Amino acid sequence: MEKLLIIEDDLSIAKSIKKHLEKWGMKILIVKDFQNIIEIFKEFKPHLVLLDIFLPYYDGFYWCQKIREISNVPIIFISSATDNMNIIMAINMG
Repeated sequence: MEKLLIIEDDLSIAKSIKKHLEKWGMKILIVKDFQNIIEIFKEFKPHLVLLDIFLPYYDGFYWCQKIREISNVPIIFISSATDNMNIIMAINMG
Protein backbone atom coordinates (compact mmCIF):
# COMPACT_ATOMS: atom_id res chain seq x y z
CA MET A 1 0.00 0.00 0.00
CA GLU A 2 1.32 3.42 -0.95
CA LYS A 3 1.76 5.83 1.96
CA LEU A 4 1.36 9.58 1.62
CA LEU A 5 2.23 12.23 4.20
CA ILE A 6 0.29 15.51 4.08
CA ILE A 7 2.02 18.48 5.70
CA GLU A 8 -0.65 21.19 5.53
CA ASP A 9 -1.75 23.42 8.40
CA ASP A 10 -5.22 24.10 6.97
CA LEU A 11 -7.02 21.03 8.28
CA SER A 12 -9.97 21.40 5.90
CA ILE A 13 -7.63 21.29 2.89
CA ALA A 14 -5.68 18.36 4.33
CA LYS A 15 -8.87 16.40 5.06
CA SER A 16 -10.24 17.08 1.58
CA ILE A 17 -7.02 15.83 -0.05
CA LYS A 18 -7.03 12.78 2.23
CA LYS A 19 -10.65 11.97 1.40
CA HIS A 20 -10.00 12.01 -2.33
CA LEU A 21 -6.75 10.05 -2.24
CA GLU A 22 -8.07 7.35 0.08
CA LYS A 23 -10.38 6.37 -2.77
CA TRP A 24 -7.23 5.16 -4.55
CA GLY A 25 -6.35 2.86 -1.67
CA MET A 26 -3.57 4.99 -0.23
CA LYS A 27 -2.69 5.11 3.44
CA ILE A 28 -2.58 8.78 4.39
CA LEU A 29 -1.30 10.60 7.45
CA ILE A 30 -1.98 14.28 8.12
CA VAL A 31 0.71 16.01 10.19
CA LYS A 32 -0.74 17.93 13.13
CA ASP A 33 2.45 18.46 15.15
CA PHE A 34 4.43 20.99 13.11
CA GLN A 35 7.43 20.94 15.45
CA ASN A 36 8.17 17.23 14.97
CA ILE A 37 7.74 16.71 11.24
CA ILE A 38 11.01 14.82 10.75
CA GLU A 39 10.20 12.36 13.54
CA ILE A 40 6.75 11.78 12.02
CA PHE A 41 8.31 11.36 8.57
CA LYS A 42 10.83 8.79 9.84
CA GLU A 43 8.18 6.78 11.66
CA PHE A 44 5.57 6.80 8.86
CA LYS A 45 8.06 6.24 5.97
CA PRO A 46 5.88 7.75 3.23
CA HIS A 47 6.25 7.08 -0.50
CA LEU A 48 5.17 10.67 -1.29
CA VAL A 49 4.95 13.95 0.64
CA LEU A 50 2.50 16.78 -0.04
CA LEU A 51 4.02 19.87 1.56
CA ASP A 52 2.59 23.35 2.08
CA ILE A 53 4.96 26.32 1.90
CA PHE A 54 3.41 28.42 4.68
CA LEU A 55 3.46 26.44 7.94
CA PRO A 56 3.73 27.26 11.65
CA TYR A 57 7.22 27.44 13.17
CA TYR A 58 9.23 26.71 9.98
CA ASP A 59 8.19 27.01 6.34
CA GLY A 60 7.88 24.18 3.84
CA PHE A 61 11.25 25.00 2.27
CA TYR A 62 12.93 24.33 5.63
CA TRP A 63 11.13 21.00 6.01
CA CYS A 64 11.88 20.04 2.42
CA GLN A 65 15.58 20.61 3.09
CA LYS A 66 15.42 18.52 6.28
CA ILE A 67 13.63 15.68 4.47
CA ARG A 68 16.20 15.83 1.65
CA GLU A 69 18.98 15.30 4.20
CA ILE A 70 17.60 11.83 4.96
CA SER A 71 15.47 10.82 1.96
CA ASN A 72 14.87 11.19 -1.77
CA VAL A 73 11.12 10.62 -1.43
CA PRO A 74 9.11 12.64 -3.99
CA ILE A 75 7.81 15.92 -2.55
CA ILE A 76 5.00 17.94 -4.12
CA PHE A 77 4.50 21.47 -2.84
CA ILE A 78 0.87 22.41 -2.33
CA SER A 79 0.35 26.11 -1.88
CA SER A 80 -1.69 29.08 -2.94
CA ALA A 81 1.56 31.03 -3.42
CA THR A 82 1.91 31.90 -7.09
CA ASP A 83 4.89 34.21 -7.19
CA ASN A 84 7.86 33.08 -9.25
CA MET A 85 10.31 33.12 -6.34
CA ASN A 86 8.34 30.44 -4.45
CA ILE A 87 8.15 28.33 -7.59
CA ILE A 88 11.90 28.65 -8.17
CA MET A 89 12.71 27.89 -4.53
CA ALA A 90 10.49 24.80 -4.58
CA ILE A 91 12.18 23.48 -7.72
CA ASN A 92 15.65 24.21 -6.37
CA MET A 93 14.86 22.29 -3.18
CA GLY A 94 14.39 19.15 -5.24
